[in-house]
Amino acid sequence: MKKTGEPLESYAEDEQPLVYHYGKPGERLKNADESVRQFYAGEGPQLSKGLFHWLVHTRSSRFMFFTLLTLVALIGVTVVFKQNDATGSVSGVPVQLTAFSFEDTVYVSIKLPEQTGFDSGSSIVNATVRAYTVEKQLLDSTEISGIYTGKELFLRTTFSDYDILYIEAVVTVSDSAVTLQADIIRQ
Repeated sequence: MKKTGEPLESYAEDEQPLVYHYGKPGERLKNADESVRQFYAGEGPQLSKGLFHWLVHTRSSRFMFFTLLTLVALIGVTVVFKQNDATGSVSGVPVQLTAFSFEDTVYVSIKLPEQTGFDSGSSIVNATVRAYTVEKQLLDSTEISGIYTGKELFLRTTFSDYDILYIEAVVTVSDSAVTLQADIIRQ
């Protein structure tokens, strides 16, 4: 329709013309509730600005925020204080076990780092290395040995990878022993 109320020329005889409800801007809010007019005018209650205020605006959002903070703190404490089963010390010598899989072979390495002031002269290092499957059953076992003189020493062995889950090694120096365990790093 035109503003004069005459029908438009583009409508067919059997079609209904569009109905134009509002004339002037703001006329649609004339009969609206006061809260609706305040909302469109930008008056009334406003949402708090800022990320922190948004996170603690309601009771449920405060609960979720503090639950999230508690979980992050718990994970942080667990990561910081988790003991690494792949490292240890035997007869005052630090020992580290690593294992990785490459092309159907698991490579195992036991490292005894260089230690200045090692006063025992030379010590025989024996290691019993065991490979365990996904069902935690012993798959294979081997013994390796070397002589530690205070210089860096690596004891290495390999296993065929038949779904090995982890490696366990019992390292013995002199009369003391330590048990190490390492998960397989998949390449």
